Amino acid sequence: MTSDNNFSQKRTILVVEDNEMNRGILCDLLADDYTVLEAENGLAGLEQLDAHGADIALIMLDVYMPECDGFSFLERKRRDPRFDTVPVIMMTASNTVDDEIRCLELGASDFITKPYNVEVMKNRMKSLIRLRESSAMLGRLETDTLTGLYSKEFFYHELEELLRARPDAKFDLVCSDVESFRVMNDRYGTEQCDRFLRALSEDYTKRLPGYLFGGRIGADVFAFLTEHQQGDWGSALEPGEFDELYGRFVVKIGLYSDIDHTLSAAAICDRATLAISKIKQKFGDNIARYDDDMRSEQLRNHQIEQTMEAALAERQFVVYYQPKHDLHTGLVGGAEALVRWISPEMGFVNPGQFVPLFERNGFITNLDFFIWDEVCRELRRCINLHLPVVPVSVNVSRRDFEFPDLASRIAEIADKYRLDHALLHIELTESMYSDNPDQIADTLEELHANGFYIELDDFGAGYSSLTSLNTLTLDVMKIDMSLIRQAAATNDYSILRFATLLADGMRLKTVAEGVETAEQVAALKVLGCDYIQGYYFSKPLPVDEYEEYLKAHCGEAGA
Repeated sequence: MTSDNNFSQKRTILVVEDNEMNRGILCDLLADDYTVLEAENGLAGLEQLDAHGADIALIMLDVYMPECDGFSFLERKRRDPRFDTVPVIMMTASNTVDDEIRCLELGASDFITKPYNVEVMKNRMKSLIRLRESSAMLGRLETDTLTGLYSKEFFYHELEELLRARPDAKFDLVCSDVESFRVMNDRYGTEQCDRFLRALSEDYTKRLPGYLFGGRIGADVFAFLTEHQQGDWGSALEPGEFDELYGRFVVKIGLYSDIDHTLSAAAICDRATLAISKIKQKFGDNIARYDDDMRSEQLRNHQIEQTMEAALAERQFVVYYQPKHDLHTGLVGGAEALVRWISPEMGFVNPGQFVPLFERNGFITNLDFFIWDEVCRELRRCINLHLPVVPVSVNVSRRDFEFPDLASRIAEIADKYRLDHALLHIELTESMYSDNPDQIADTLEELHANGFYIELDDFGAGYSSLTSLNTLTLDVMKIDMSLIRQAAATNDYSILRFATLLADGMRLKTVAEGVETAEQVAALKVLGCDYIQGYYFSKPLPVDEYEEYLKAHCGEAGA
């Protein structure tokens, strides 16, 4: 037999034949084209199949044999899912139609009679092997090998086909996403994370009410289609306690209920994953439902992303400065730089809308570099014009720490404007420390060694405060406004007292942000807080108003 380009590699076949002479002749005929395994009866054939089944491309099986005939072989093979798809060609000297029908009913692929037409037999073998391999390849395209769910492309195809076939039916889509999956992979290893993903997919396919089919549409993102469920069925969406791995992983769930049949499958999944994006990094908040407000926000976000690069180039982003007052002197001792976006098309764009979006898509680093440059430019301007100068704190994003040589880049910007590095404070939130603690700690240590001051923002708003304080190189602790408002509302300042004593013990300056009333100022002064920032003294100011404010309220103190 002449090998073609698509059939050049030798496959392994199993010949099960009790007649030693017939078996030897057949094996000799096939040895040039195949690696041939032999078995003298059905029982020996099953043993060979068990030992080498993963490699066997086809079985040549005699019908009538002692101990275990071809019929019994087929019955036992069919019960084992490992070998159910291996094609079988039955061989017999009998030309009985009943035998052929029974073999085909038991799963045989073809039936040939002795004596063999060798070329016909070889071509039938090749066709069956190709058919099986093509089916296996298609199966791999249709099915995710790890979880058994549909692949992304096939899930989309099946979803759209079902929506066309049942235009009046109602369906729900559930999407699951594992929080910080890359970090979990690094921490626990691929094998353990794969075990978790398999367990998670099996759990949902068994427990979701009205489950139809599911797909793996991302590395750790699954989509499950169900019949529409009325009422609140949130408990069914919570992952089950399926093995010891659960508890180490946090799974976020997005539900798109009563899906729109006119949408593409990709758009339907986008709506469920959009719901997930609203609860990312929110502790204890693991389920979100898609609604029309999210769609409006999505359209707004799309407009923002379409215009963000042009907006930066056109300097639509501007820096506002919110003064920090020294509680001992009452004078301005520092300021925080805050970004504002004034768009010709959209008007004032709330930072709460564009900053989280930029952090997700990575554009935040471009914006942060721009802000750092603007702040340094303003500090140099004040120095040149002999205006009052105080240190300015500038926020860094978690995405900034992905930038190579971040500390060197910040130093280059400050040096370009010939600034004392102590004038530029680097401000980070405690929550970002949990993302990549080693890299963040190393970068901050390098910045501190270069003379920059480090401020920890939002102390008390997260859960890693003490770890952050114990590990990071810090100079200033900023106490979150939520602690201040809670203390004022309950007239209980014990937590604030603890925070200021802790900072004092670690030789950190303290800044209380969000201060709005004279009562809050008086209490913070008694507690020993160093600086306050908030509307009690001043809202964030555009640069010209900020310069005038410095002239009126500035002394030599500095935060």
